[in-house]
Amino acid sequence: MKMENKKFVIIDAFALAYKAYYAFMQRPLITKKGEPTSAVFGFLTQLFKIIEDNKPDYIAVAFDSKEKTFRHEKFENYKVSRSAMPDDMIPQVLRIKEIINAFRIPIYILPKWEADDIIGSAVCKAEKAGLDCIIVTPDKDLNQLVTDRVKVVRPGRKSDEVTIYDKEKIRTEFGFEPKQMVDYLALIGDSSDDIPGVKGIGEKTAIPLIVKYGSIENLYEHIDEIDKPSVKNKLIDGKANAFMSKELATIDCDMDLEFNFEEAKVKQPDFDKIREIFIELEFKTLFSRVLNIFAKHVEVPKEEVVEEKETELKFYDQNKVQYKLITQIGEAEELANELAKQDLFAFDTETNSLNIFKLKLAGISFAFNLDEGYFVAINPTESVDLFSTKKDDRLHAADFVRIFKDVLENKKIKKVCQNAKFDIAVLKNYDINVQGLYFDTMIASYVLDPDQKHGMDDLSEKYLSYKPISLISLLGMKKDSTKIFDVDLASLSCYSCEDADITFKLYHILSEQIKRNNLEKLAYEVEFPLVEVLEDMERTGINVDKNVLKLLSNDLQILLDNYTMNIYRCCGEEFNINSPQQLQKILFDKLNLKTGKKTKTGFSTDARSLEALLGEHEVIQLLMDYRQVSKLKTTYADSLPNLIEPKTGRIHTCFNQTVASTGRLSSNEPNLQNIPIRSELGKEIRKAFVPRDKDYVILSADYSQIELRILAAVSGDPALQQAFKEKEDIHTSTAALVFKVNRKEVTPDMRRRAKEVNFGILYGLGPFGLKTRLGITQGHAKEIIDTYFSTFSYVRAFMDNCIYKAQSKGFAETVLGRRRFLRNINSNNRVVKQFEERVAINMPIQGTAADMIKLAMINIFRELEKRKAKTKMVLQVHDELLFDAHKDEVDELKLVIKDIMETSLTLDVPIVAETGIGDNWLDAH
Repeated sequence: MKMENKKFVIIDAFALAYKAYYAFMQRPLITKKGEPTSAVFGFLTQLFKIIEDNKPDYIAVAFDSKEKTFRHEKFENYKVSRSAMPDDMIPQVLRIKEIINAFRIPIYILPKWEADDIIGSAVCKAEKAGLDCIIVTPDKDLNQLVTDRVKVVRPGRKSDEVTIYDKEKIRTEFGFEPKQMVDYLALIGDSSDDIPGVKGIGEKTAIPLIVKYGSIENLYEHIDEIDKPSVKNKLIDGKANAFMSKELATIDCDMDLEFNFEEAKVKQPDFDKIREIFIELEFKTLFSRVLNIFAKHVEVPKEEVVEEKETELKFYDQNKVQYKLITQIGEAEELANELAKQDLFAFDTETNSLNIFKLKLAGISFAFNLDEGYFVAINPTESVDLFSTKKDDRLHAADFVRIFKDVLENKKIKKVCQNAKFDIAVLKNYDINVQGLYFDTMIASYVLDPDQKHGMDDLSEKYLSYKPISLISLLGMKKDSTKIFDVDLASLSCYSCEDADITFKLYHILSEQIKRNNLEKLAYEVEFPLVEVLEDMERTGINVDKNVLKLLSNDLQILLDNYTMNIYRCCGEEFNINSPQQLQKILFDKLNLKTGKKTKTGFSTDARSLEALLGEHEVIQLLMDYRQVSKLKTTYADSLPNLIEPKTGRIHTCFNQTVASTGRLSSNEPNLQNIPIRSELGKEIRKAFVPRDKDYVILSADYSQIELRILAAVSGDPALQQAFKEKEDIHTSTAALVFKVNRKEVTPDMRRRAKEVNFGILYGLGPFGLKTRLGITQGHAKEIIDTYFSTFSYVRAFMDNCIYKAQSKGFAETVLGRRRFLRNINSNNRVVKQFEERVAINMPIQGTAADMIKLAMINIFRELEKRKAKTKMVLQVHDELLFDAHKDEVDELKLVIKDIMETSLTLDVPIVAETGIGDNWLDAH
């Protein structure tokens, strides 16, 4: 049977499902009834993409069988390290099979055979029949099947990413032919299948050998030609393993497989069954995609499409919406009058840039009724071309401000936005100070579940079952916002009105969920009011001294040069220290240091791997110091001057309110949260942050040991609470209790160890972690931790209770009710379970600290506003607030700020904030 010019797709089901399962490990998908769906969802999105991209004529799915295979008979340790299938994966595999059957796609499972062999045999038959073949798998061993008519499609980390391996791709990436993949695996092994390979031979060594000799058979025939003794000896010692590994890695393409291509033809799925399953799995948006995909391949009944739209778009029907483009002054005035009558409305701005100091306003949309939207097109320039023949179809900015300023600044009218901080900043550029911000849908999403996606498109698909107009359709693939004034106004109007309309609809849904989950205090008293505070801080910015940074950069370069020379000396040769491949060669081939985690390019040289090698060789500490200095130089000393805004002469970091799962703020451009504070060199960076001019100073206000104070409060531990109430040094007090000595007998080393224990407990530090930090035996570390818990018994009980509550509720929460969902805390996967247990302990403490400083920021901002102070709050980093303080105000304000920070959230222990004043951040801190 010849089937020329047809396409055959075969899917490695288990491999694809497992990849999806682990891709969602940190944010697993679970239905309201508790059914896990991560692997199912990931499998389906990849399946759909493959069908959309390749439009196959034939499709099949291969599964591994449960029985041991002939490979286990050849090598008893084959796949011996594979853990049992996780409990929450088992029902998902059954669901995947159920869905595949509903798609009428044949499933192939043969006892004692692996999916790889089924795929190999099916592909060989298909190729002989004249089909172009596509193998879908994340496993590299199937690359051996690639030919002129066979390709391997490897899914990426995201559902819409794939890598296609054809003959040229394999030659480029590996340097040899696809069929030589088995020889390559024979040398390096395959850790995922416990194929041993030749011990000590990695990718860098194996590839040149395969390229030169073609096969391991030929390689061993010419073994005497190997120049490097260490490589030659490894090959000789590992010869038996090499040939066995090749046999294990070779896919059998001659199975007695009865493959029916007629059965594999793409055919009309069982739409009713698929809809039923998708409703159970809460895959609201996927069924429409099924209809669209198979409409291109088979005839889909029209009533199916219509019925689905009616089912899905309960809250959003694109055919019902009424969007209006406004370009004339009279229409704008009518809209402003209508807005003035509303209790609440949503609005959204369209700009040509995200930089608030460079952007121009292209328009603003409003929504105050369901399925309605109004877009006011704006010309941001004041100049008019008298000779232009083009009709002026936009409101001039001055007219827009005159017409809409009052309604946008009216505190009595509630405003709703998606990412309000940006919209407020945009309008401030036009002398409109938005008042009455009531609700931010992006932040509401974060309050409800910090680990879900908070973008408007994601929220629309999740809550409205509607995919909004894409920005790409307006601006192209690069989403070049500078082209926004070239976009057809009708299209821009529809896009922007839809944004406002969706935001308005999301408000109704999310506000109800906020209420239902008792998150109103957190949302309305903490997160929403913080938006205005952060916008003001970003706009104010902070001054940096370029001369200080330049001098520091020079000093750091001298240090780097010294470290470089010492590293070369230790290693006996020069090499590129920043190249992981060259560093691997030095550390593991030349110096023969013990290897750890393996990566695609060899053994890891990341920070954790280097820490594990401390004490093994002098060069390790030098490398760690080199990297620290290099990061300080490139990330801060050299980069900060380039981030100064020309219009203000200051740095304007962007505070992110919806990133950290704990509730902490983060920042970028630059990331000021990561400036090292423990190292002396890191502290030098702070010298560059200075007041705006000679009339100002830097005022720092920093919570003292806030997380330990919160631990004392929420655990109710009498010993911890007493230490804080009596204003003792908590680390000294802990040392005295743990080491059973008088406080006066506590040595600096005892205090250091107690400090590590105190903070380590917050992050679930165990004996091994404490051993590593303190450089002591694991037995000693365990003894210290046991003594700590016997001394502070309430802390142990608190930690156990945190885990119990999280296991019962599915989330951990702060004093103010902020939640972080822990969907894997009852998992049978020990590593995953232990991670979530640590989060369950840490979240109530770190999250409460985040809530506390946010409340303080809001209260301080309001106090400064009330006083009409010249002093400005400019930075928040961890537990510290930084102020550009006027000298005439600083003495009084430092007391006011200290009091507000200490009283914003009342606990059962004293909260202490320490203040400092200086000519730069370092001096103030």
